[in-house]
Amino acid sequence: MQINVYNIDEKLKSTEIVDAAFSFHVFTEEIKRRIVTEQTVKSEFYKFVLSKIEEHPELQEPIPISDAAKYKTILELVYAVLSPPMANETDFYWGLGMPVPGDVVYGTDAFQQFISIYNTDPKTITNQGSEAFTKRVKEYIYRLILAKVYHISSQVNSNNLYTKSDTENGLEQYYNINLDTTYVDIKVKGELPKLKPELIELFLQESTGAEVLEETLPLSMFRFEGFAIITVKDITEKQSIENIRLALSNDNTDQAALFEQVTRSLQTLTGNNNIEFGLLPLIKVNGKFVYDTEECYNSVLVKAYTQQNVSEEIYNTLTENYVKKPISTFYNEITGDNVRNHFYLKSLHKAGIVSYAVLPVFYNRKLAGVMEIYSKKAPIIFDKLLSKLEAAAPFLAQLLHNSIEQFNERIEEVIKDKFTTLQQSVEWKFNEVAWNYIRQQKENPEQREMKTVSFKDVNPLYGAIDIRSSTAKRNIALQQDLSTLLNRLSTVFVEIEKIEGASIEQELIKQCEAWLVRIGKQITDSDELNIKEFLEIRIYPVLDKLKVEFPQTKPLIDAYFEASDELKGEGFAGRRELEESMQMINTALNNYFERAQAKLQQIYPCYFEKFRTDGVEYDIYTGQSLAPDLPFDESHLNEFRRWQLKAMIKITRITNKLTALMKCKLETTQLIFVHSAPIDICFRKDERRFDVEGTYNIRYEVIKKRIDKVLIKDTDERLTQPGKIALIYSSESEADEFMNYIKEFQDKGSLSPVIERYDLEELQGVTGLKAIRLAVIMEE
Repeated sequence: MQINVYNIDEKLKSTEIVDAAFSFHVFTEEIKRRIVTEQTVKSEFYKFVLSKIEEHPELQEPIPISDAAKYKTILELVYAVLSPPMANETDFYWGLGMPVPGDVVYGTDAFQQFISIYNTDPKTITNQGSEAFTKRVKEYIYRLILAKVYHISSQVNSNNLYTKSDTENGLEQYYNINLDTTYVDIKVKGELPKLKPELIELFLQESTGAEVLEETLPLSMFRFEGFAIITVKDITEKQSIENIRLALSNDNTDQAALFEQVTRSLQTLTGNNNIEFGLLPLIKVNGKFVYDTEECYNSVLVKAYTQQNVSEEIYNTLTENYVKKPISTFYNEITGDNVRNHFYLKSLHKAGIVSYAVLPVFYNRKLAGVMEIYSKKAPIIFDKLLSKLEAAAPFLAQLLHNSIEQFNERIEEVIKDKFTTLQQSVEWKFNEVAWNYIRQQKENPEQREMKTVSFKDVNPLYGAIDIRSSTAKRNIALQQDLSTLLNRLSTVFVEIEKIEGASIEQELIKQCEAWLVRIGKQITDSDELNIKEFLEIRIYPVLDKLKVEFPQTKPLIDAYFEASDELKGEGFAGRRELEESMQMINTALNNYFERAQAKLQQIYPCYFEKFRTDGVEYDIYTGQSLAPDLPFDESHLNEFRRWQLKAMIKITRITNKLTALMKCKLETTQLIFVHSAPIDICFRKDERRFDVEGTYNIRYEVIKKRIDKVLIKDTDERLTQPGKIALIYSSESEADEFMNYIKEFQDKGSLSPVIERYDLEELQGVTGLKAIRLAVIMEE
């Protein structure tokens, strides 16, 4: 143990933020209480500690931190009381210091050494600078005041993450520095002010910082006495898993960089940079396995096959055999005997691999690929690694699944790029531009840029059909499904406990119950992932083991797994019903628009494009520049406008009828945006679609993107409503264009005679929008 006054973070040593003093009196009062309540031999020890403290009457009052070192015996007794009995101080990080972040007076040798490295390591994570540090300390102090003075649960968080590199193997190590304020007392100078609930809520929930409380609750009115216990915990394994999760959630990370991050985190998790990792997704084209793709080059076996020109047929045979019986296979050392017996080991041996293992990885209980563990330097003892790697399995499964999805998307992109037929109405323009490009190349072989395909002064028409409250419905379905699975699991636990000799860990039961309570209130995407991880890592291995050890549990456990089946199980019923209902709507809409395109081309050549959202959006562009040889006049545009209104009436009726057939009742809203001014469009080669061109025309796109959830001015009511059609416009002349069509369909009994007119709320960069809303009469 070492007694020496030093600061826990010399680089960010804070100024006098608050009145604080080192004191033993809180600890002494606790010792007195424990002497009365303790029924074991510890009581005698506590009496001994108290007697030693009482030998120094001056310790009943605060003392300067510099004087604390004079009381070595007292500090040693405090350590003896507050540290685990069998803790080895050579590797136990424990220290004693001021009641708020600042000076430390006493600590284990390991703690002293850790702080010394912490203060000299340039890679220390410190929230960048003294100002940020001071702000962080103030927020911590206010949370402590709320907890100890106002008795408001404020989640006092004193954890600081610290990263350091291991000088021997170059891998990161992660630590939490934690401050325990059990023996801190806060004294109030003067009358304690009352805090408004909204002020407390703002501070606790909005992360606005300590400034929201400083005026009402100045720190000068508080005095902190006592001491804080500083502990440091190695969280390398936990943080390695978190780093993998964060890497997977980063959409901007390319596959090569993602794999590098994941393998680096796996090495950190195992604590051995001599161990390397490979991931091989099982990718198929037309039912046959392939490996000559970038997604598979993260596999050391594929690299070896490629270097040694192993045929795809051999790879297919080996992979098919493995898929039939996917088991974990370990070779602590690749020797001549196993090279002769296994063809693939020959390739690895030639590539310099001395130790190799392959483990199957399952995504949704289906084989997604394999993880390879190997070394080129020394044999590996695999038994010690597997328990550490177990926690990473769900994330590796997600990574392999994503790789398969990425490959399939690339195939689709190539098909779209090379084989998708252009719409006939614009194909002539592409032919013209392509021909001019070929002629220019003949004259100038260095010509690389192709002229942009564009159309001037086209009339845009836009419509959107949206499924109302689809996100809320998804969350409700997810809550119901997960509640079903967890309730079924609880029932399984209860029945298993009735079987003699069989039991379930109480911790697992409590975790299951805790998840049920949590999802009963609300649910997030991370909750879904965490529950899935809990089931696959903690629960399923236990159930699989119980089935073997207690055969009478097999029917019960098999019934649970049937409920968890994604395609047929009760635990996915809500999500399946929602997806089926959404699919009914989208299929009906797609079929309607596919048939409508031919009719629209009969009015006048046009470019029609639809987009799948939670529903369907469409863009139509028409005008003289799309058919230079065919005259275009106002009557053509009128026909398109009339079709828009007629189509929305039919779609409203179609989706209304479908609602009665749905297990999950969904409704749609209908929106038409009227824009009378012609715009220019051009073909974006990178996105393979037409888009507006020019600064003025961009406003049209801006409005389209912002009106889907627009509110009626001075209300909280959304413009779009089920069973109604909303027409949004900027000028009255645009509304007048539709009035004849509205009256026509009112006379036919398709629309209600009531016409609702509204001004709309101001949107970012968009003002002055108005709207007409029409109720559709559902009966023909």
